[in-house]
Amino acid sequence: MHTCCVCVADSDEASGSLLAAGLKLNEYEVRVAKEVAEIIRECRRGDVHVLVLDAHLVGPDWPDLARQLKSERRTAELVILLALDKEAQERFSVKDALCVEDYVTKPYNVPMVMIRMEAAMRRKFDGNCFNDLEDPLGDTSYTDELTGLRNRRYLLERLQEEAEKAHRYNFPVSCVVFDVDDVEALDDELGAVSLDDLMVELAMAMRNQSRTFDILARYDGSMFAAVLPHADLDCATHYVHKIIDEVDSTTFADPCAPSKTRLSAGIVACQNGSARGAEAVLAEAMQSLLAAQSANGRRVGARNLSSATS
Repeated sequence: MHTCCVCVADSDEASGSLLAAGLKLNEYEVRVAKEVAEIIRECRRGDVHVLVLDAHLVGPDWPDLARQLKSERRTAELVILLALDKEAQERFSVKDALCVEDYVTKPYNVPMVMIRMEAAMRRKFDGNCFNDLEDPLGDTSYTDELTGLRNRRYLLERLQEEAEKAHRYNFPVSCVVFDVDDVEALDDELGAVSLDDLMVELAMAMRNQSRTFDILARYDGSMFAAVLPHADLDCATHYVHKIIDEVDSTTFADPCAPSKTRLSAGIVACQNGSARGAEAVLAEAMQSLLAAQSANGRRVGARNLSSATS
């Protein structure tokens, strides 16, 4: 559970409320401020860790506010993320960047805000002076822009690393592939949730059920993947059913376009150091997924990658 407290300060009430609601769903404590005096008052309380500051709320004087907060003892450690729309991004300069830890784009992508926020906090408080090339969280070439999860490139690189470690040290590792089988609109007039909105919500469901060291990625289109270090077939199967149960019990995008969706999953677990590399492991997980999808009423396919096939 997150112990991070975030102050959301946005010029647009609907936009700020959307971000606040998304953060609360992911167990962040959230405060909302609608004017400069409120921002200063909330941050001076001393328990706010991150300020998401909409540049339009303060106007061109936002760097002065950022410097003021950084200069005060109670707010000196505050992580400030500047929220910029497309027009504001074009005016954003290197000099401006010195006043804040990072920036996020508007309209908000909640998973991406969380990715940028957590990366900024690690840079500030862990003493790691890594740059974007050294930190995949901050490298857009490793991140799916829609969901904020890792992308296929990152998945394959990390799966290869985990497969090699599993082989070397003789511990289990599992790979899971999820796919969206069906999206059902609960209101014919409103129609089904958009695919983009659904992908974002599914990414959140995966984050909710995953360990901090699990590797989550949007593989392609409506497909997601997870690499589960130190997880055997039973553990991976339990993990998959937790996610499927959460998705089954969720009405997505309610009330705008209430929808239900159905997931299938393929699991492969590498036992006894039998992992043969990322491509082989992922291919086996895909075969398990296809086997589940081709069987009536079956939603999960699972198998061990035995040492005989190494």
